Amino acid sequence: MPAIKGESPRIVNLSGSLIVDRSEGLKAELSAALSESSQVLVSLSLIEDLDLACLQVLYAARRQAVAEGKDFHFVGTVPSRIVRRLAASGFLQGNPERAEDFEAGLTDFS
Repeated sequence: MPAIKGESPRIVNLSGSLIVDRSEGLKAELSAALSESSQVLVSLSLIEDLDLACLQVLYAARRQAVAEGKDFHFVGTVPSRIVRRLAASGFLQGNPERAEDFEAGLTDFS
């Protein structure tokens, strides 16, 4: 879905360790972004860690966006450490560097 005319996409730049302690804050941040815009772009380029709790929050935000007819996509690059961990855990297919390919490779993310 293209952005609404005159509306800029909402960009969410995540950084640091996305672990269980940050899951509630991440959920609130993504929910707010979805309420502000019909297109949310999430950059994972600066994250250092990503655990299951925060991965679930990202999946939930995607489901919310789809249910509301909005776009929710990853942009930029994804740290190789995160890619390797998710691939080894069975959540990701392939070894993508670009966020768009990462999104496409996430199991049941679409």
